[in-house]
Amino acid sequence: MDFFKAENPDGCAKVLAEKIDGSLKQGEKVLWLLSGGSNIPISVVAMNILRTRNTDGVLSNLAVTLTDERYGPVGHKDSNWQQLVDAGFIFTKTKLLPVLKNLSLEKTVMDYDNGITDLFQWADKSIGQFGIGNDGHIAGVLPHTSGVFDPGVAVSYEAPPFTRITLTLKTIQKISAVYAFVFGQSKKATLSHLQGENLSLNEEPSTVLKLLPEAYLYSDQLI
Repeated sequence: MDFFKAENPDGCAKVLAEKIDGSLKQGEKVLWLLSGGSNIPISVVAMNILRTRNTDGVLSNLAVTLTDERYGPVGHKDSNWQQLVDAGFIFTKTKLLPVLKNLSLEKTVMDYDNGITDLFQWADKSIGQFGIGNDGHIAGVLPHTSGVFDPGVAVSYEAPPFTRITLTLKTIQKISAVYAFVFGQSKKATLSHLQGENLSLNEEPSTVLKLLPEAYLYSDQLI
């Protein structure tokens, strides 16, 4: 895992876009796994860069889905997908796997699980974009929850105020390359743990990044 000091998120979108663009230009099929929250503006800018650089239809080799979602009707205000749309993320010309489809929770998780499985098989390379919570959570995997040790692809559980649907840590470990963009004073303690300690996955799920063959973390709070 590589750490990079960055004073602000401004350059992060370019770094991410260059990674995705490089694979697309090599003729690879790319799965881009997006997170919500503070990473949304980075995703929007990265997608705009990709659209500018790829005007020849190559974005048809790009698949876009979420690392986690808040369950509810399609378009509800807390939905990560809807917040991406509202922020100006343009999904056209890409292969899409939205999580919410106005189905029961059980069917929603099943469809997401199957869809993720199919996309990993389809893609030559998977690129994950993550934030990290103040409590060390990653994607929708909070400390001491089922996403930490569940052996499946995706899982759902209650963590008020949301019913969360998320990739499991097992699935995150299958991603080819991961970028974590983590900014703000409130993240300092969590990043200190990642850099200098070896907490368990149960205590701090973001520790999963240390288990990946290719993981990069950019932050203004590094020691």
